[in-house]
Amino acid sequence: MYLWFGVLKLFPGGSPAEDLVERTVSVLTFGIIHGDVARVSAAITEIGIALVLLSFRAPRLCAVLLIGHAVLVSTPLVLFPGEMWSGPLQASFEAQYILKNLVTVAAAVVIASSHPRVR
Repeated sequence: MYLWFGVLKLFPGGSPAEDLVERTVSVLTFGIIHGDVARVSAAITEIGIALVLLSFRAPRLCAVLLIGHAVLVSTPLVLFPGEMWSGPLQASFEAQYILKNLVTVAAAVVIASSHPRVR
């Protein structure tokens, strides 16, 4: 999932979340990173997480990366509440997507952190 969505973000117009990603990164970096640079940065981050996941080499690092990514990806729920929520507990399509990702990341963190240590 991370690899696929990350690769999609490498291409302008490739991800339906492109606008939201660009605006979120811009707000979080106080406008320093925006537009294509924001989109490509998000893409590279997601591809990197996917490669760590697929390597099975660093489960604890993977858990930390996933938690960090989940925190950053969930910020639109707070940054853009008018777009994310149409009422109490009434999430927009984008908000539902973010919330689904949080559940998926929580499951991945549990799996990654319970992986036996390889020496």
